[in-house]
Amino acid sequence: MDIKTSVELIESYLDLDRKPVGIKFFFDKKEFENLEIPQRDRKVTYCNSVQLASKGKAMKLTKENQACPNGAMALKMREIPEPMASGKARFSKNIYHDVETSKSISDEMLFLKEEPAGIAVMPLENFEIDPDVVVVVSSPYNVMRLIQGHGYFNGYTNNLRTVGLQAVCQDLTTYPYNTKDINITLLCPGTRLVANWKENEIGIGIPFEKWFEVVEGVKQTTNPFERNKNKEGIKNRLEKRGFDASGIKFNENYDDGSYSGGKIQVSK
Repeated sequence: MDIKTSVELIESYLDLDRKPVGIKFFFDKKEFENLEIPQRDRKVTYCNSVQLASKGKAMKLTKENQACPNGAMALKMREIPEPMASGKARFSKNIYHDVETSKSISDEMLFLKEEPAGIAVMPLENFEIDPDVVVVVSSPYNVMRLIQGHGYFNGYTNNLRTVGLQAVCQDLTTYPYNTKDINITLLCPGTRLVANWKENEIGIGIPFEKWFEVVEGVKQTTNPFERNKNKEGIKNRLEKRGFDASGIKFNENYDDGSYSGGKIQVSK
């Protein structure tokens, strides 16, 4: 499976409104400069660059492009000031009950350890080299399916961590990059403002090392987990892209015969 095929498959098995986004960190300046995608000509928040990429835009970013101080800190393009590191900054804004709790948030976030020369943010399907992280922002249902795909090969998801802050830069990018594990986010007020995510969207960050197995896991768990209505859409999208849809089995689910009372009936 190559990157382009993996995107076509995941877009067939999940009804995505946005494109999966790939993020690549470049620590060699020349390699970054040689990447033939447009350099951003003005500032942008990192999370908004991900949102733009989810709609098809590709860009390269440097330190000079960073419009959000917290995003720049996560990406090691800005030093962490003492009030943030000590917990005083967020405590002063009444985000946490006390300084100790606030400091624990700063201590537990995992940022880049080395400053990159630049970052590429673009639709995953555009990558000809391996990115570092894949970000998918979608409905809770689709994020559930991606976690089920991960669980097919990896079992229980033990290390999900989020706190409603630095959602795209830390939760979805630098945390998966550092841990080589998936993570989810419910997003945060900042990114919902500047990147204009929908209220019902959440996100998942997947280290690229796990991307192909997650895609395969989503495929393998389609028959037990998806209902007939969704299977019809999956079958149609697979066939439209030229994939074999003969493996889609209707009227088969993992919980067949499990519920003694049937579905709840709601009277109108």
